[in-house]
This record gives sequence, C-alpha cells and structure tokens, in this order.
Amino acid sequence: MIMRPGGGSGNGKLAAGESFEYAGLPLEVASSTKYLGLTFSQLSKQHGFASCADVLAKAGRQAMFAMRRRAWELGACLVEQQCMLFDVFVKPVLSYGCELWGVDVLLRPDCSSVERVHRWFCRRVQGLPKQVTAAISLAELGRQPLQSFWIQQLVRFWNRLQNSAADEDRVLGWAFKDNLELMREGGDLAAWLSLLEPAVAACLAVRAPCLRHPRMAH
Repeated sequence: MIMRPGGGSGNGKLAAGESFEYAGLPLEVASSTKYLGLTFSQLSKQHGFASCADVLAKAGRQAMFAMRRRAWELGACLVEQQCMLFDVFVKPVLSYGCELWGVDVLLRPDCSSVERVHRWFCRRVQGLPKQVTAAISLAELGRQPLQSFWIQQLVRFWNRLQNSAADEDRVLGWAFKDNLELMREGGDLAAWLSLLEPAVAACLAVRAPCLRHPRMAH
C-alpha cells in the first residue's frame, strides 16, 4: 500500500503512466488506512499524522457522551467524579497513539481537535458558557491541557526507543534507526525525530507555561 502527499496528480490518485510494484505485483494507492486502531491518512507537509487525532476526537466525543449518560444514571454527578471518569474512560481514547501523532499536533498553532473535546467537557461539567476562556475552565478544575500528558508519553516512548536501539533483534530498534537516517537525509517530509524536540519545547514554552517541570520519569 502506498500513501503519499496528494498522489502524483495532487488529488491522491496516480498520475498517468505512474505505478508502484513489489515483487512484480502492483501496490494499491490509498488515501487512508487503519492500523492498530489509528487511522493514517495521506501525509502532508503541514499536518503530518495529525489526521489521526481528528479521528480520535470523534471517538473520544462519543465516549464522553456515553460516560456522562451512564454517570448520570448511577448518580455520579459531582464535578470531581465526572473528572475522574473522564480521565479513566475518555482521556485514553483521546490520547491513544499520541507517541506517533503528538509531535505533529503539538507544533500546530491552533487548538487540536482532541483538546477541544477536553475543553468542552471542562466547560460543560461546570455549567460555564462557551464564552469563558479555556484557561479559566481548566484552572477552576485544577486540570492541565492534554498536551502535558502527551509530552510525558512522548518522553517515555523516547526512552524506550533509546533502549531498543541497543537490541539488534527488535523491530522497534530498526524503526528508530531508519527514522534517524531519514532525519539526517532531510527531505520534504520531516522525520519523527526531527519534530520531537521542537514539539516538546513549543508546548512547554508557549502553550502550557505552568508546566515548567513536568514529571517525565520512566
């Protein structure tokens, strides 16, 4: 299967006379595919794998409504209970695979689709109007943006990659070395490693100034 920015004709389709083969068999050119729960769309220089987060936002929104409905039926209506249930049932859905797509989302200047679900919940659970800023709704609950959790997951994933590089028989180690070579070669599409440091730095310095010293232990 082949996925690349826009395809040869700019619309995701092959240009005339263009084809890809492996072992004499033609390869399919797809606009998206689902693997291990993540939906990967054609890469772009601007968004990378950020489209994964857009699909997760929809799933997370459904999980949030189901959680709130069930919590209401069981009488778990306190704000503290709702926040705990969100972290248990919704946050893992919104953050699934953030080790891969997180670097692309953290570098975007606008609010991500998954974080918008989180902010909607924070306003809703307090009965605040949508005009209230996200910073106030988060501060009233003592919560931090989901980006802080993504940073922790990215750093843990980086530590696992470092350990796997020493093992010649691990597929994760092979992928790490290949990504390192892509970063050194450069090109139109930035490698995951080349985006990791600026993504974390941008989030800590600009988006979440209160997160000066996040816990990033193993």
